[in-house]
Amino acid sequence: MSRLLTAIGLLLRFIEQVLVSGFDTAWQILRPDKRPVPAYIRMGYGPMDTRGAAILGSMITLTPGTTTLDIDPERRELLLHMLDGSDPKGAIDGIRRHFEAPLLRLFPERDHA
Repeated sequence: MSRLLTAIGLLLRFIEQVLVSGFDTAWQILRPDKRPVPAYIRMGYGPMDTRGAAILGSMITLTPGTTTLDIDPERRELLLHMLDGSDPKGAIDGIRRHFEAPLLRLFPERDHA
């Protein structure tokens, strides 16, 4: 798939996830019977350059219910705060599927040797 189509697909997925997460976050906050369980989690990410990692962190932060607190490019790891961390594996799987996979194609890590 061309880089342009990958970028367009990523943008569409991002818009979709912002909308879905916005409604989900509002529901979690307004729901009287179940309180969200906030959590800090670490998420490793694949071999991408620093621009890709910064974009991944920004996309996560711009998606309601999640915030990127730190990006560690040496460990390839993000520190995230989640409004509802009751299913961290599911949240990480969603981030990988929707955001990380296309960013790995758009911003592969370059060998600087």
